[in-house]
Amino acid sequence: MDFLINLLLLGLSLMVLIWGADKFVDNSSIIAKQLGISELTIGLTVVALGTSAPEIFVGISSILNQSEPLAMGAVVGSNISNIALIFGVSCIGIATKPKETPLIQFIPFLLSALILGYALKDLLITPFESILLLIVFTFFLYIIFKNRASDELVLTTSMPKDNSIYISVMLIAGLVALIVGSNFAVIYAEKIAILLKISELVIGLTIIAIGTSLPELAATISAIIKKKTDMVVGNVIGSNVLNITLVVPIIGLFSNVQLDQLLFNRDYCVMIIATILFMLVGITYSSKKVPTSLVRSIGVIFVIGYVAYILNLSNFI
Repeated sequence: MDFLINLLLLGLSLMVLIWGADKFVDNSSIIAKQLGISELTIGLTVVALGTSAPEIFVGISSILNQSEPLAMGAVVGSNISNIALIFGVSCIGIATKPKETPLIQFIPFLLSALILGYALKDLLITPFESILLLIVFTFFLYIIFKNRASDELVLTTSMPKDNSIYISVMLIAGLVALIVGSNFAVIYAEKIAILLKISELVIGLTIIAIGTSLPELAATISAIIKKKTDMVVGNVIGSNVLNITLVVPIIGLFSNVQLDQLLFNRDYCVMIIATILFMLVGITYSSKKVPTSLVRSIGVIFVIGYVAYILNLSNFI
């Protein structure tokens, strides 16, 4: 009975968390469009930050609740699901080829993943490694704004005052929902881990990672329906970079927890393989020489691989 109650409360917390992220993304995107920012840039920044907000707030809450392994599991697990599940789904549902993503956008994407591996090797996130990741974050922002798409719109007229007030209120409401939802998600996930006698790491890699990735999945499905495929690649790159370069430094600078060896040996290895495969596909699949049927097949492989990974974590295979 305790398990069911905690599971329901965890589900409710994740719903609040996702609602908060959704309102944050929607209203931030409206402001970005009013400023004439292109889809790729919105995907790399506004949508990526909004959909990474759950992981960021889970990271902060995990330190306050002394559940750092849960947050690290959520970061690695969410990055895996962003590529294998979310990008996989976008490949399966692809209708129009996206514009070619500039190669330079993949540099901070790969750098952040490699530095995370370096940091995890000794199972301890140090302040030095945290600062390295924050430098990558700064470099990522520099690349985005230096390489803004040339077809960005001219600044449009400002929004009506009433509309601006509503958007501001919803932004604040979304932020409050993120804070409250993330805090209770960590608390109830920790209780479930204790009841099931499994590690917080596994809970972070599965329930929390999938739960906090739902905003990315929703944004991806929406982008596919609206044929805004440029936003999908930008969202995956931006979200994964921000997950690593913002959440991990929070843990490294404000905690000195010793992490589980499995996080590096098993989960990080899966993440870095997925990262490299995503780069190879992301660089080439906009080419006219790559048939849509092949892209869809790659998407199916990604999704099947993700399902197998989750089943393995759950000890089903």
